[in-house]
Amino acid sequence: MKSSVVAALGAVAIATLGAGSAAQASIISFDFDAFDGSITYIGTSLDVSTALDLDGATLLVSEVGAGDASGLHPFDTVGLSAATSPPSSEIEYGSTPGPLGADVILSWSSGVDAFTETLTSTTSIDRATPDEIAVTLAGTVSDTSGAFTGAPILLTLHATQDLEHTLPPNVMFTNISAASSVPEPSTWAMMALGLGALGYAASRRRKTNVSTLAA
Repeated sequence: MKSSVVAALGAVAIATLGAGSAAQASIISFDFDAFDGSITYIGTSLDVSTALDLDGATLLVSEVGAGDASGLHPFDTVGLSAATSPPSSEIEYGSTPGPLGADVILSWSSGVDAFTETLTSTTSIDRATPDEIAVTLAGTVSDTSGAFTGAPILLTLHATQDLEHTLPPNVMFTNISAASSVPEPSTWAMMALGLGALGYAASRRRKTNVSTLAA
């Protein structure tokens, strides 16, 4: 087999690696709501608040998006805490985009896989509607299986309250990550074939050069 043909096969195999990886791209995409507990905020109303306290609240998954790889299902629970001492579930987002008052940690498990999401900054704050606020937090997510390793992720919270402030705020979250590629076993095999083909082609060229010099 001519070395140029072998090299072409290797290139095709390596290209297949990229295609296989893209086909296996996964995201985290789910919504969840806060129920029960002492949901409070700091400020005279939600639209001017600087922190949301979810201590004691139960966080239940309400919807799972297409392509979601979190392993979660509707009505599953997730955990949320702020890296403060003592630990709390207070999200301190301040008045303008920037670092959070404390890292916000979101966590959940799916079978033997455990996910940890660390949110470190506020990317946007929407206070346009009275008695409402929408805050988008940015950070990274990783899991113990290695499918996600520091993948960028955004968590948006939307809190609303009745005009008389007689009821606790209603808080909804949307959680979505960038895609994380996980190659299939067949992809690894194709990569090995491609590298082997390239090595064979290089070996053939060396033997040809040696034969020519010997002649």
